Amino acid sequence: MRTLHKAAALLLGIAITAPATAETCLSPYIKGLRQPEKVMYLWTLPAGEGRDYLAVIDVDKASATYGQVVKRVEVESTGNEAHHMGYTDDRTKIWAASLNTSRLFIFDVATDPMNPRLVRTIDDVPRLTGLTGPHTPYAIPGRMLISMASGPDGTGPGGLAEFTNDGEFIASHAAPNHPYETVIKPEFNRMITSSWVPQKTFMSSLDKWDPKTFSNSMLVWDVKRRKIVQELKGDPIPLAARWLLKPGAVHGYAISNAGDSLWMFRREKDGRFTYRKAGDLGKGCAPGDLRQSPDDRFLYVSCIGTGEIQAWDVRSPEKPRLHDTVQGLVQTNMMHVTYDGRRLYVTNSAISSIDYSSRYALDLIHIGPDGRMKLDPYFRIDFSKAPVGPARPHDMLLN
Repeated sequence: MRTLHKAAALLLGIAITAPATAETCLSPYIKGLRQPEKVMYLWTLPAGEGRDYLAVIDVDKASATYGQVVKRVEVESTGNEAHHMGYTDDRTKIWAASLNTSRLFIFDVATDPMNPRLVRTIDDVPRLTGLTGPHTPYAIPGRMLISMASGPDGTGPGGLAEFTNDGEFIASHAAPNHPYETVIKPEFNRMITSSWVPQKTFMSSLDKWDPKTFSNSMLVWDVKRRKIVQELKGDPIPLAARWLLKPGAVHGYAISNAGDSLWMFRREKDGRFTYRKAGDLGKGCAPGDLRQSPDDRFLYVSCIGTGEIQAWDVRSPEKPRLHDTVQGLVQTNMMHVTYDGRRLYVTNSAISSIDYSSRYALDLIHIGPDGRMKLDPYFRIDFSKAPVGPARPHDMLLN
């Protein structure tokens, strides 16, 4: 493995301590939300000209402005392609990544949660890291790991870029594929990264995507050493990956966007991992996101292609079963499950280069104790009619 910065030697001294109980679909090192959400931060890009912005949405049911965008925090540049975000481990900052310019934006959300502030922009990420196409910022103690899709010119394999919480570059860790998302199980000292395509592919229209650039592997890392120890191969473009939350859980799942399939990874008794297809999501699903319930009973899959949300019962881990669906949406993509597993927020913009519908919106689905889902007919923010112009809503975080 290529290491691009001498400071990487310091990594071995970084303690990976036992985390607090994990919040669903977030890094286990992040201070968890243990109460109903009051505010949502939604990373948004304009459908036409303009700057990307962090939309602040009131999701406090007792508030007079419930279900409304109450503030927009613009960045200082254009053409960034707002995409994924992540909290720092102390939940005081949000790191927001941009697919096109590779800029990273850091927002302070601790001083006044309803009035976040942009406190730093890292403009020269390719020069610093030798990598492009930042996808998911992921918290580890005192640090942020950013999955980067490609090399400095937007092609070839990418890696992980490591920064302090305040934005000081530490090191880059090369990968043989195009890293997408990260999950860590601290008790095993193991990290898994999923993968997709390089920057020049995902910023092209879908008809120009070359299958030869598609990744088909998940990487298993030694967390403390930042070293790849195993490569797991399956269907193409294994996007989101989730490790079950129960302490000591040895398995998790991933979705293959190009394979319309659900995959299961498992740590075996010898410490090695197996990876096998566990479910068929239906032809044309083109899954975009995978989320989990806090009790490890259900997985939720968004189908960009068919516009539905699927709930999968995984109480029999080897035999996941389709449990319920919500139909009638369009281009469903990013999701966020609340701390209690009772609400699931959904947005519907993937990337500006591949979106096929301009009916951009944020929706809310309620989840019953039996795992059944119901679309809220009263909660909907129509971003196609946003006051400042149509906009594409993507990733979201709650506070």
